[in-house]
Amino acid sequence: MTDSVPTPADATGGYAWPAGRRLATDHAALAIVAGKRVLDLGCGTGVCGLSALHLGATAVTFADADAAALAGIRGHATVVHTWGTPVPGGPWPVILGGDLLYRPQFFAALLTTITGSLAADGVALLSDPRSQLESDLPELARQHGLSWVQERRADYTLVSASRLGSRSVR
Repeated sequence: MTDSVPTPADATGGYAWPAGRRLATDHAALAIVAGKRVLDLGCGTGVCGLSALHLGATAVTFADADAAALAGIRGHATVVHTWGTPVPGGPWPVILGGDLLYRPQFFAALLTTITGSLAADGVALLSDPRSQLESDLPELARQHGLSWVQERRADYTLVSASRLGSRSVR
């Protein structure tokens, strides 16, 4: 076990995190999933990916470090995965992630996974309940080859990340 990536021992997968639920119900933000393959990264209970399917995603892969959390997502593609490497089966045009930005010690590994899993013109949508995120995140994203745009929605912060220089789908 290392300090750089979350592990199944974290036992965070079975909890329905608040910003993930908010992203899952933000149909304006999720309109981009229609007709696309989607990765629900750090999926936990799968609320973002299931919402993407409801909104017309062609397929969703659910990825989490916690195999027990994935066991609750039946009938869909699941991958046990810890951050720091690309998720097998990609790249994906859309990556969704709810409440992934709460441990700064994991930011580099998370961004490495997003960069390696994101299609050339893809977009990652990350949600967080806080109104202020760590100020170094945009620069860290740039160092990983990603743009970083964040906006405060009614009750959560939405981050859109895409490859630098790409024409993202958003």
